[in-house]
Amino acid sequence: MRSDRGPSSSRAHGTSPADPPDPSPWNDGRRGGPSPTSTHALARPAGGGTLDGPAPALLGSRGSGASPHPASAGAFVTPKQSNRQLILFRGRETRVAAAHRLADDLSSLLSERVRLTVHDNRSTMVSFRRGGGEIHYRVHHMFLGAPDDVVSALASFAASRRGAAARQREAGGRIDAYVRVHRERIAAPRHMHLQPRGRAHDLQAILDRLNARHFGGKVEVRIGWGPVRIGHRRRTVKTGVYVQDARIIRIHPTLDRKEVPEFYVAAVVFHEMLHQIVPAVEVNGRRIVHGWEFRRRERDYPDHARAKAWEEENLSLLLSSPA
Repeated sequence: MRSDRGPSSSRAHGTSPADPPDPSPWNDGRRGGPSPTSTHALARPAGGGTLDGPAPALLGSRGSGASPHPASAGAFVTPKQSNRQLILFRGRETRVAAAHRLADDLSSLLSERVRLTVHDNRSTMVSFRRGGGEIHYRVHHMFLGAPDDVVSALASFAASRRGAAARQREAGGRIDAYVRVHRERIAAPRHMHLQPRGRAHDLQAILDRLNARHFGGKVEVRIGWGPVRIGHRRRTVKTGVYVQDARIIRIHPTLDRKEVPEFYVAAVVFHEMLHQIVPAVEVNGRRIVHGWEFRRRERDYPDHARAKAWEEENLSLLLSSPA
């Protein structure tokens, strides 16, 4: 799940306007992959961050001052050559050429500097972030060679001019339709090794208790902790993610410490379990992840209000790296 506390400079495809408004940090909409991948995430006020599920680590670019990953097969274009910077996770000649064209087209449509990352993840098909005088797009490789109307939709999705909200909603519909037609290009899920027992909390024990008490044993998922990345400063954190087609729940390791009470961890696990019982629905072509029934059942969870209050008071702890 995602929330932005205060103004944010980033968006991902994307939040559904059909979702009921909710100013709490437990609010998001979900769209993009072949099936709902739902996350519970937090954001620091002044920063930004991508929305919508797990994604590959970002490789650096020459223009940003970061060093490219040694295993990357990327192409980089300096500002003198073009109003763009390009990063490719998997570079072949045809993809490099198509990515150059897409970056140029987006830069031309937006009249702004564009940095493009092409990925092969399964959840977030399109996201963008503004910063450093540029727009950094992350797009699935299915958009390489996309028709003009889809490229225009990608540009409209990041537009910041007056009246942009309506154009972004229309663009979201076109992007959705394109993803649905090309969903066979999304990679099949890999079998993941999950470790539910952590240093401070046993996720399997928490899940089994919640399943028996609140779901009648009907939830069938595997659960485990995500990888630990020490020393990584972040403005956002996805505390939990549910991948529907793989029936997997991953919990961020920042929760696996004694300072984080078990009732809060259990509330995040409950939220992700609830996605299997109350799945996303499509209304007028838009997918609603957190509809009325989902919100009602989440509010009825006994520790929901308590967990939200603890989260509000301890955001800095959750955004810090575990020791």
